[in-house]
Amino acid sequence: MPSSTDLLRTPRRVLRPGTTVEDVDAVAKALRWPMTNVTERDRAAGTEGRVTWEAHGAALHYAEDAMFGIGHYALSGPRGTVRTAAARAAEALAAWTVPDLCRAVDGASDPRARGQAVLRLGLAADGYDEQVFRRVAAALRDADARVRYAALFAASYSGFPQFGDAFRALAERDPEPFVRERAALLARAAR
Repeated sequence: MPSSTDLLRTPRRVLRPGTTVEDVDAVAKALRWPMTNVTERDRAAGTEGRVTWEAHGAALHYAEDAMFGIGHYALSGPRGTVRTAAARAAEALAAWTVPDLCRAVDGASDPRARGQAVLRLGLAADGYDEQVFRRVAAALRDADARVRYAALFAASYSGFPQFGDAFRALAERDPEPFVRERAALLARAAR
């Protein structure tokens, strides 16, 4: 049995538009990793869509977030197997990097683009990153309620506990009920 130091989990890689679960499946087929689990995305129930392929003690995990359907993947398992599979996936799949997404947030010209970019950035976060934190925090203060709503999801995807105070503040003071409700839910979970 491998020790924990022999195991690796890659950061989530957020897929660019046009790159789909079928593309991830093609990578798994090229690796000869069979599909072992499928969970259908159900937005109404808040269920994230998931597909897993496994072989050699390693797994390729694809997911679509429940609310927005943004696809992302990660790999886990023995270090050598994961590194080889991750290199193949990186060659075959068009994914955003955190610097790409920081630039996308900075260059977003309208609320829809800002919301999408910040959502992707939150999903791509891997451990605390000041660049990510600043952009998501700014989106939580955006003039457009839809951007603030998207930023709440981005903040929760990032897993940064530093957003707890912002959740509580939005839950108490945001002018939009749908933003307050989501913020209150996240504030309760952050306690």
